[in-house]
Amino acid sequence: MSPASRFLSGMAAMVCAMASLAGTAFAAPSSSTVSGAAQAVILTPLTIAPIDALSFGQITRPTAAGTVVLSPAGAITTTGGVLTSTAIAQTTRRGPGTFAVVGEAGRAFSVDLPTVVILRQGTRNMRLSALRSNWTPGTVFSASRSFALSVGATLNVGANQTTGTYTGTYAVTVTYQ
Repeated sequence: MSPASRFLSGMAAMVCAMASLAGTAFAAPSSSTVSGAAQAVILTPLTIAPIDALSFGQITRPTAAGTVVLSPAGAITTTGGVLTSTAIAQTTRRGPGTFAVVGEAGRAFSVDLPTVVILRQGTRNMRLSALRSNWTPGTVFSASRSFALSVGATLNVGANQTTGTYTGTYAVTVTYQ
């Protein structure tokens, strides 16, 4: 008998033996152990600190309603009854709200701003809307771990708005992505 024939004959005998044991139960191992991996990454806590207030400066009371739009870069435009207020000599700072944001270098983050904020002067108010910032999706912290955040908005001024200083606050939320 050739070696190949012997091999096939042995295989056939083994298959027959296994078939005869079809009703026989084999014991499975009683336990099995494997190691799992675990890890934790501790990030630098996010911090945000206000630098400058969002300030529309001094505006002459309009006879018709309008808006003052202050971009995050500091550009000012007006609409409606609000005249371009750049001709008014400003005795206070006018510009976007600025914040120092610090986080983990190379890490992406998001910035959330409210949709509407109310500025008050006694019982009178004005509405801030369309708050926006210089942050864009995909922004990551630089190697210095910092980001200079600027916030602009649209100030809605009513016709014959009561004179005075209108103030309010708004929340800025920064979150790791």
